[in-house]
Amino acid sequence: MKKSIKINFTDFSKAVGKGGIDVLFGKWDSLAGNAVDVLSALGLAANAKEIAWLLIYRSLLQAMKNLIDEKTELDPNHINIKALHQEINQALATSSLTLNHNFFKHPDKDPIIAAIKPTFVSWLKQCQVSEADAIAISDRLPIYFAAALHHEWGNQAKDYAVLKERLDTPFTQANQRIQAWFKYETWLQKQVEEPMFLEAFSLKRVYVPLRAYYKRKVEGQNPEELDPRLASRDKFERVVIELDKELKTWLNQAKKDDAIRLISGSPGSGKSSFAKMFAANLAETDKIPVLLIPLHHFNPADDLIDAVGKFVHTDGILHNPLAADCRESRLLIIFDGLDELAMQGKIAEKIAQDFVREVQRTVDRLNQRELCLQVLIAGRELAMQANETDFRKEGQILHVLPYFIPENKRKNYVDENQLLEQDQRQNWWQNYGTVSGYGYTGLPNELDQGNLTEITAQPLLNYLVALSLRRGKLTFSKDTNLNAIYNDLLKAIYERGWAGHQHRAIQGIEERDFIRILEEIALAAWHGNGRTTTVRDIENHCDNSNLKNLLKRFQEGFQDDAKASITRLMTAFYFRQSGHNDSGDKTFEFTHKSFGEYLTARRIVQEVRYIHCKLEARDDDPYEDWDERRALHRWALVCGSTAMDEYLFQFVLDEMRLHYQKKPEDVAKWQDTLCDLISFMLKHGMPMERLEPRPNFQEENRQARNAEEALLAVLNSCARLTEKLSEIKWHSEDAFGNWISRLHGQRIDKDVFCLSCLSFLDLRGCVLVFKDFYWANFEGANFEGANLEEANLKRANLFEANLFEANLFEANFEGANLERANLKRANLEGANLEEANLKGANLEEANLEEANFEGANLKRATLFEANLEWANLKRANLFEANLFDANFEGANLEGAHLKGANLKRANLKRANLKRANLFEANFEGANFEGATLEWANLFEANLKGTILEGKVPISSPETEQTL
Repeated sequence: MKKSIKINFTDFSKAVGKGGIDVLFGKWDSLAGNAVDVLSALGLAANAKEIAWLLIYRSLLQAMKNLIDEKTELDPNHINIKALHQEINQALATSSLTLNHNFFKHPDKDPIIAAIKPTFVSWLKQCQVSEADAIAISDRLPIYFAAALHHEWGNQAKDYAVLKERLDTPFTQANQRIQAWFKYETWLQKQVEEPMFLEAFSLKRVYVPLRAYYKRKVEGQNPEELDPRLASRDKFERVVIELDKELKTWLNQAKKDDAIRLISGSPGSGKSSFAKMFAANLAETDKIPVLLIPLHHFNPADDLIDAVGKFVHTDGILHNPLAADCRESRLLIIFDGLDELAMQGKIAEKIAQDFVREVQRTVDRLNQRELCLQVLIAGRELAMQANETDFRKEGQILHVLPYFIPENKRKNYVDENQLLEQDQRQNWWQNYGTVSGYGYTGLPNELDQGNLTEITAQPLLNYLVALSLRRGKLTFSKDTNLNAIYNDLLKAIYERGWAGHQHRAIQGIEERDFIRILEEIALAAWHGNGRTTTVRDIENHCDNSNLKNLLKRFQEGFQDDAKASITRLMTAFYFRQSGHNDSGDKTFEFTHKSFGEYLTARRIVQEVRYIHCKLEARDDDPYEDWDERRALHRWALVCGSTAMDEYLFQFVLDEMRLHYQKKPEDVAKWQDTLCDLISFMLKHGMPMERLEPRPNFQEENRQARNAEEALLAVLNSCARLTEKLSEIKWHSEDAFGNWISRLHGQRIDKDVFCLSCLSFLDLRGCVLVFKDFYWANFEGANFEGANLEEANLKRANLFEANLFEANLFEANFEGANLERANLKRANLEGANLEEANLKGANLEEANLEEANFEGANLKRATLFEANLEWANLKRANLFEANLFDANFEGANLEGAHLKGANLKRANLKRANLKRANLFEANFEGANFEGATLEWANLFEANLKGTILEGKVPISSPETEQTL
């Protein structure tokens, strides 16, 4: 029968203290080599107890070394290994430890670690580590010790063979599955104890539990019975929950027909952090095996079971937990980063949708008899929206909430436990103040204003703000945006010294060149899968961008080969190595995708600046050989490989805003240059034939489309700031329509990125018959004289758009925003304006015959001489609208709100004004012949000179009094 082994450290401390420290322990690897030889050198026998002591001692040292290696700023001259050995031996002199199954199951919880931690803190402080950092590092020692123990046992198996005969441990059990899971669970717990960026503390020490909401159908209301103006929007309510608690309840209920949950959140909202924390907590409690799969390391093309098998094999788990021959009876898989699934030539949303459906099919198949698999999928909102129709059960999609919801917005949620009343930013800053040593007790007052309120409400962004605040060189104001904070952090990275001197990879490199290289690395990652790139891709991008010499200067800082120099550069600045690709190249990934998006946005905006300067120089110098084709070729190299999305666009917009705040005239010039490039491109096409090596036609076409869409998006970022019309020469009346159809493609979801970038476009006279502009953004656009007959503009934003004399015959404007739009003399005959916002719009002399305005908001709109013959204005809001000389013959105004409206000389012949509110309305000279005014409120209305011939039913006391 296998027994325990008790180690009394007193005897070993004495043996080591007899001079062994001076002889052997001057380096971290002092105890390396054959176990018998090491023990012999210390004057110890190689019996089971001595071997067990060596296992523990080696694991402790390895754990401490790993923690020290992560603290990159430490000066090697301050690290005294001998002193560490002495202090460890003194701390262990009166301690003992029992090796048995329980110890190996949770080595991080053994009292021996608690005895060592104060000693480790003391020694770290001797190494010039601050007290706060020393404590933060030592707090991570337990799980690092457990991981080192696994590594030591597996890599030095021969040294510990004697222990296998004496002990019953997870390592010595015959079942490799148990061993593999035991090792993996320790790895999961270590993930949340690894340092955040270059800090001493870990995610676990600052993490604040997340809140979320799910949509619940409004009880007791049939959507068909709701007010038509509210039915489409208010049939669901948002129910606030604690995310961790909600998912643990779901796990415990273990329903086979409810085995999938989706977590949706914005960038930096804490989705990935939650996934790590949730997996680590489950691993620690041993309740259910859990597998965490970052999807940017996952191949979605394979059958799901086979793909999981390939993933666990490369991740060190020997068996496939979904395979029939070794399937787990219970398993939770967490797929993190649905938006990061990528496949060349396919639309990202389609890939995500296909993957989720494959997950559904697999889960249904494996759970036919009883539940064995549950799946949790996390991703950004856009990737989740494509899957909403497949997950209609209550609580299946959980939307992550920020740390702080302003009081005026809390009414939008059902919060039975008042969870939203807590400002979690205060909790985060308290945690951060403790572990960093800066002593914050809550959110600093200067950060609770303007844009910063939203930025600090996101976990990752909150941390970036904290870093910038500590640096003290950025002046925070209500207008500070995220790009300004990232820019400050880039400067901090450049200026940050390693032990008081620059990282040798950047010695002699100017700040602008350092940032330029990082931008190119980000571009390489964007052209990959958005987060990951390789050394070879970086070199190729630098060659294409004429940065070869600059890259060599980086490489000169190292004595070894070029690839190693890039490796060190990458691992030093917010990157981490993530394995190898299929070709064997080392891969690197951004520690957070948003950092890569920011750098990519910088690169794109700098390309705009460069192209403008070169074209401007061409105009001044006839010998300059730059032209539009060369400019578009460069643009294709930068923006062709990958389609832009709204997340990257937001960084582009904010980067452009920083330039606009300093030099608004530059952004205005860039806008004109981009207009000229688009005009040239539409006439001559993208010069894709210049790509080397030249791809096939299909790939050329794909890259051209991406580059063209990016041109439109970046132009729009300029226009949003200047609020000046983008005057593109369309060459023909159908040029824009043809182009937007090419960019648009087949709609998969309501959100089409290119349609969000159409504000402030000059579209005068364009033919856009039958076009799909659902949810399009045309704010401030000029449609004067354009033909939009039967176009779909449902939910479109046309705020302050100019539609003067536009043909909008039977166009669909349902729910559209036409506030302050100019519709003078527009033809809206038969148009659908149901629930549209026409507040302050100018409809003077417009043809609104048979148009549908049911539930529309026409507050203070101008309808002077407008033709509303037989129009439907049921329940429309015409408060204080100017309807002077308007023609309402036969129109339906039942229940309409016309309080204070000017209907002087309006024609209301045969109009239906049943239950309409006409309080204080001016009807002087109006024609009510044959109109229905039953139960209308005409109190204090001006009916001077009105025509009331024919049957006019009067039933309302107020009406009788007025008449």
